[in-house]
Amino acid sequence: MTTDGVAGAVRAGGRAPGGALARVRSATARAHEELDGSLDVLRRPWDVDVHRRWLELTLGLLEPLERDLSRWAATDPAALDVAERARAGMAREDLRALGVQEEEIAALPLCPDTPAITTRARALGVCYVLDGSTLGGKLIRGAVVAAGVPERACTSLVGRPGAGRRWRGTTAAVDAQGAAGEPAVEEVAAAAVATFDAYRRWLAPLAHRVP
Repeated sequence: MTTDGVAGAVRAGGRAPGGALARVRSATARAHEELDGSLDVLRRPWDVDVHRRWLELTLGLLEPLERDLSRWAATDPAALDVAERARAGMAREDLRALGVQEEEIAALPLCPDTPAITTRARALGVCYVLDGSTLGGKLIRGAVVAAGVPERACTSLVGRPGAGRRWRGTTAAVDAQGAAGEPAVEEVAAAAVATFDAYRRWLAPLAHRVP
């Protein structure tokens, strides 16, 4: 995440100019900025009710994405460790920490239009967004806790320890797609854009702009 929004850390780091990672970053810049601008996380009022809604929506997006990533990983011996990256279960625990009942969590809707994960390139495009979103999670967690949200209800913002290591693994895998040719790089970028767009649409109830 950037200091302005939900996923800006995707811009952190980098490899050779003109490489696959640089091309994916450039191709996704607009979708990334639109998401950040719509949420403006660090400059908006936040309280327990807003945080609960954030977690409910986040869970509804993460669950189908992580389910499809797991299906991909079961068929690809070179897959990233998607279990280590999973945060849907952590979002459920965060909701429980806020006192949300099991039946309420079970009834939460799932995002119906997440990008299909049918190839390694598409999986990497999704992971590019999901892993990037955890890097700035520490900033958001600090702001949210300062606003009065219990820290135990913020675990899904950052995921398991090792966010930086996972991000480096993802960006290295994205960069390696350059060896597969331009169509593979374009597929990574298209999946990442679709993931950013799914975030923006699904989190629209939390859209906020500072005057």
